[in-house]
Amino acid sequence: MRTTRMLAVAAVALAVAATPAAAHAQASTAPVAYHGLTSAQQTQKFQELSGKGYVPVSLSISSGPSYAGVWVKSSGAAWAMFQDMSAQGYQQRFDEYSVKGYQPTVVTATGSGDAARFAAVFVKKSGNFIARHNMTIEQLTSGNLDAMAKGLMLTSIDVYGTAGAPTYAAIWTPNTSGVKWHVTYDLSSADHSAAFKLRLSNGYRPAYVAVDPGGTYTTIWRKDKVDSWFEYTGMSSSGYQSRFNELKTKGYYPAQVNSEDGKYAAIWTK
Repeated sequence: MRTTRMLAVAAVALAVAATPAAAHAQASTAPVAYHGLTSAQQTQKFQELSGKGYVPVSLSISSGPSYAGVWVKSSGAAWAMFQDMSAQGYQQRFDEYSVKGYQPTVVTATGSGDAARFAAVFVKKSGNFIARHNMTIEQLTSGNLDAMAKGLMLTSIDVYGTAGAPTYAAIWTPNTSGVKWHVTYDLSSADHSAAFKLRLSNGYRPAYVAVDPGGTYTTIWRKDKVDSWFEYTGMSSSGYQSRFNELKTKGYYPAQVNSEDGKYAAIWTK
């Protein structure tokens, strides 16, 4: 397969041919995860990993900006990654790539107002989807109801803005298996732990966790089955690394990682 890459200086644009593997079982080697990278280091990591046939399945931009990501090795459908974009820049990339048959699979943002910065992964694939950003919590709640009515589910979410005025970016994709799902917003660490225990007892699990400005959590919960997984929140950079090292020895790797203001949340699977 011929591989192409594009790298621009302003609002760094990265693109390569590959497959957006949805599960680690599809990967031929262990996933690669990193965190605390500058924009320049993120660009270097893209060049290194895309050159080895890896694709990003999780991406987070936080204040700094600082990047965290998870990549798996696979090949197939074309995909593109863009980083350090303004909200307008993200919209322009969305419009540009939508007409080419691409859909966003991950969108992440940090900061507020004109200073907000975005990063996103687009994949060339068919099917219905909804992607929106710069939403209030009321707009996100309405978006969830609209998506459910259309047979879609929330699969990517990030929270930016400020603690007093959080702003949301989200992607909804087909809920082909009819999985029950819902979202909790702006929960403190204690409230998130209580929600975790309650939802776990009702058969739900955290499928995506975002760290909000101010250190609260927004979580997508799904009532589906994953054989073995771990979720940890409230981690510092070193705490996340310690958990990574500990779980790696047991055969677990991050499936999703998110951070803001030096605080990390992540989900590990085998």
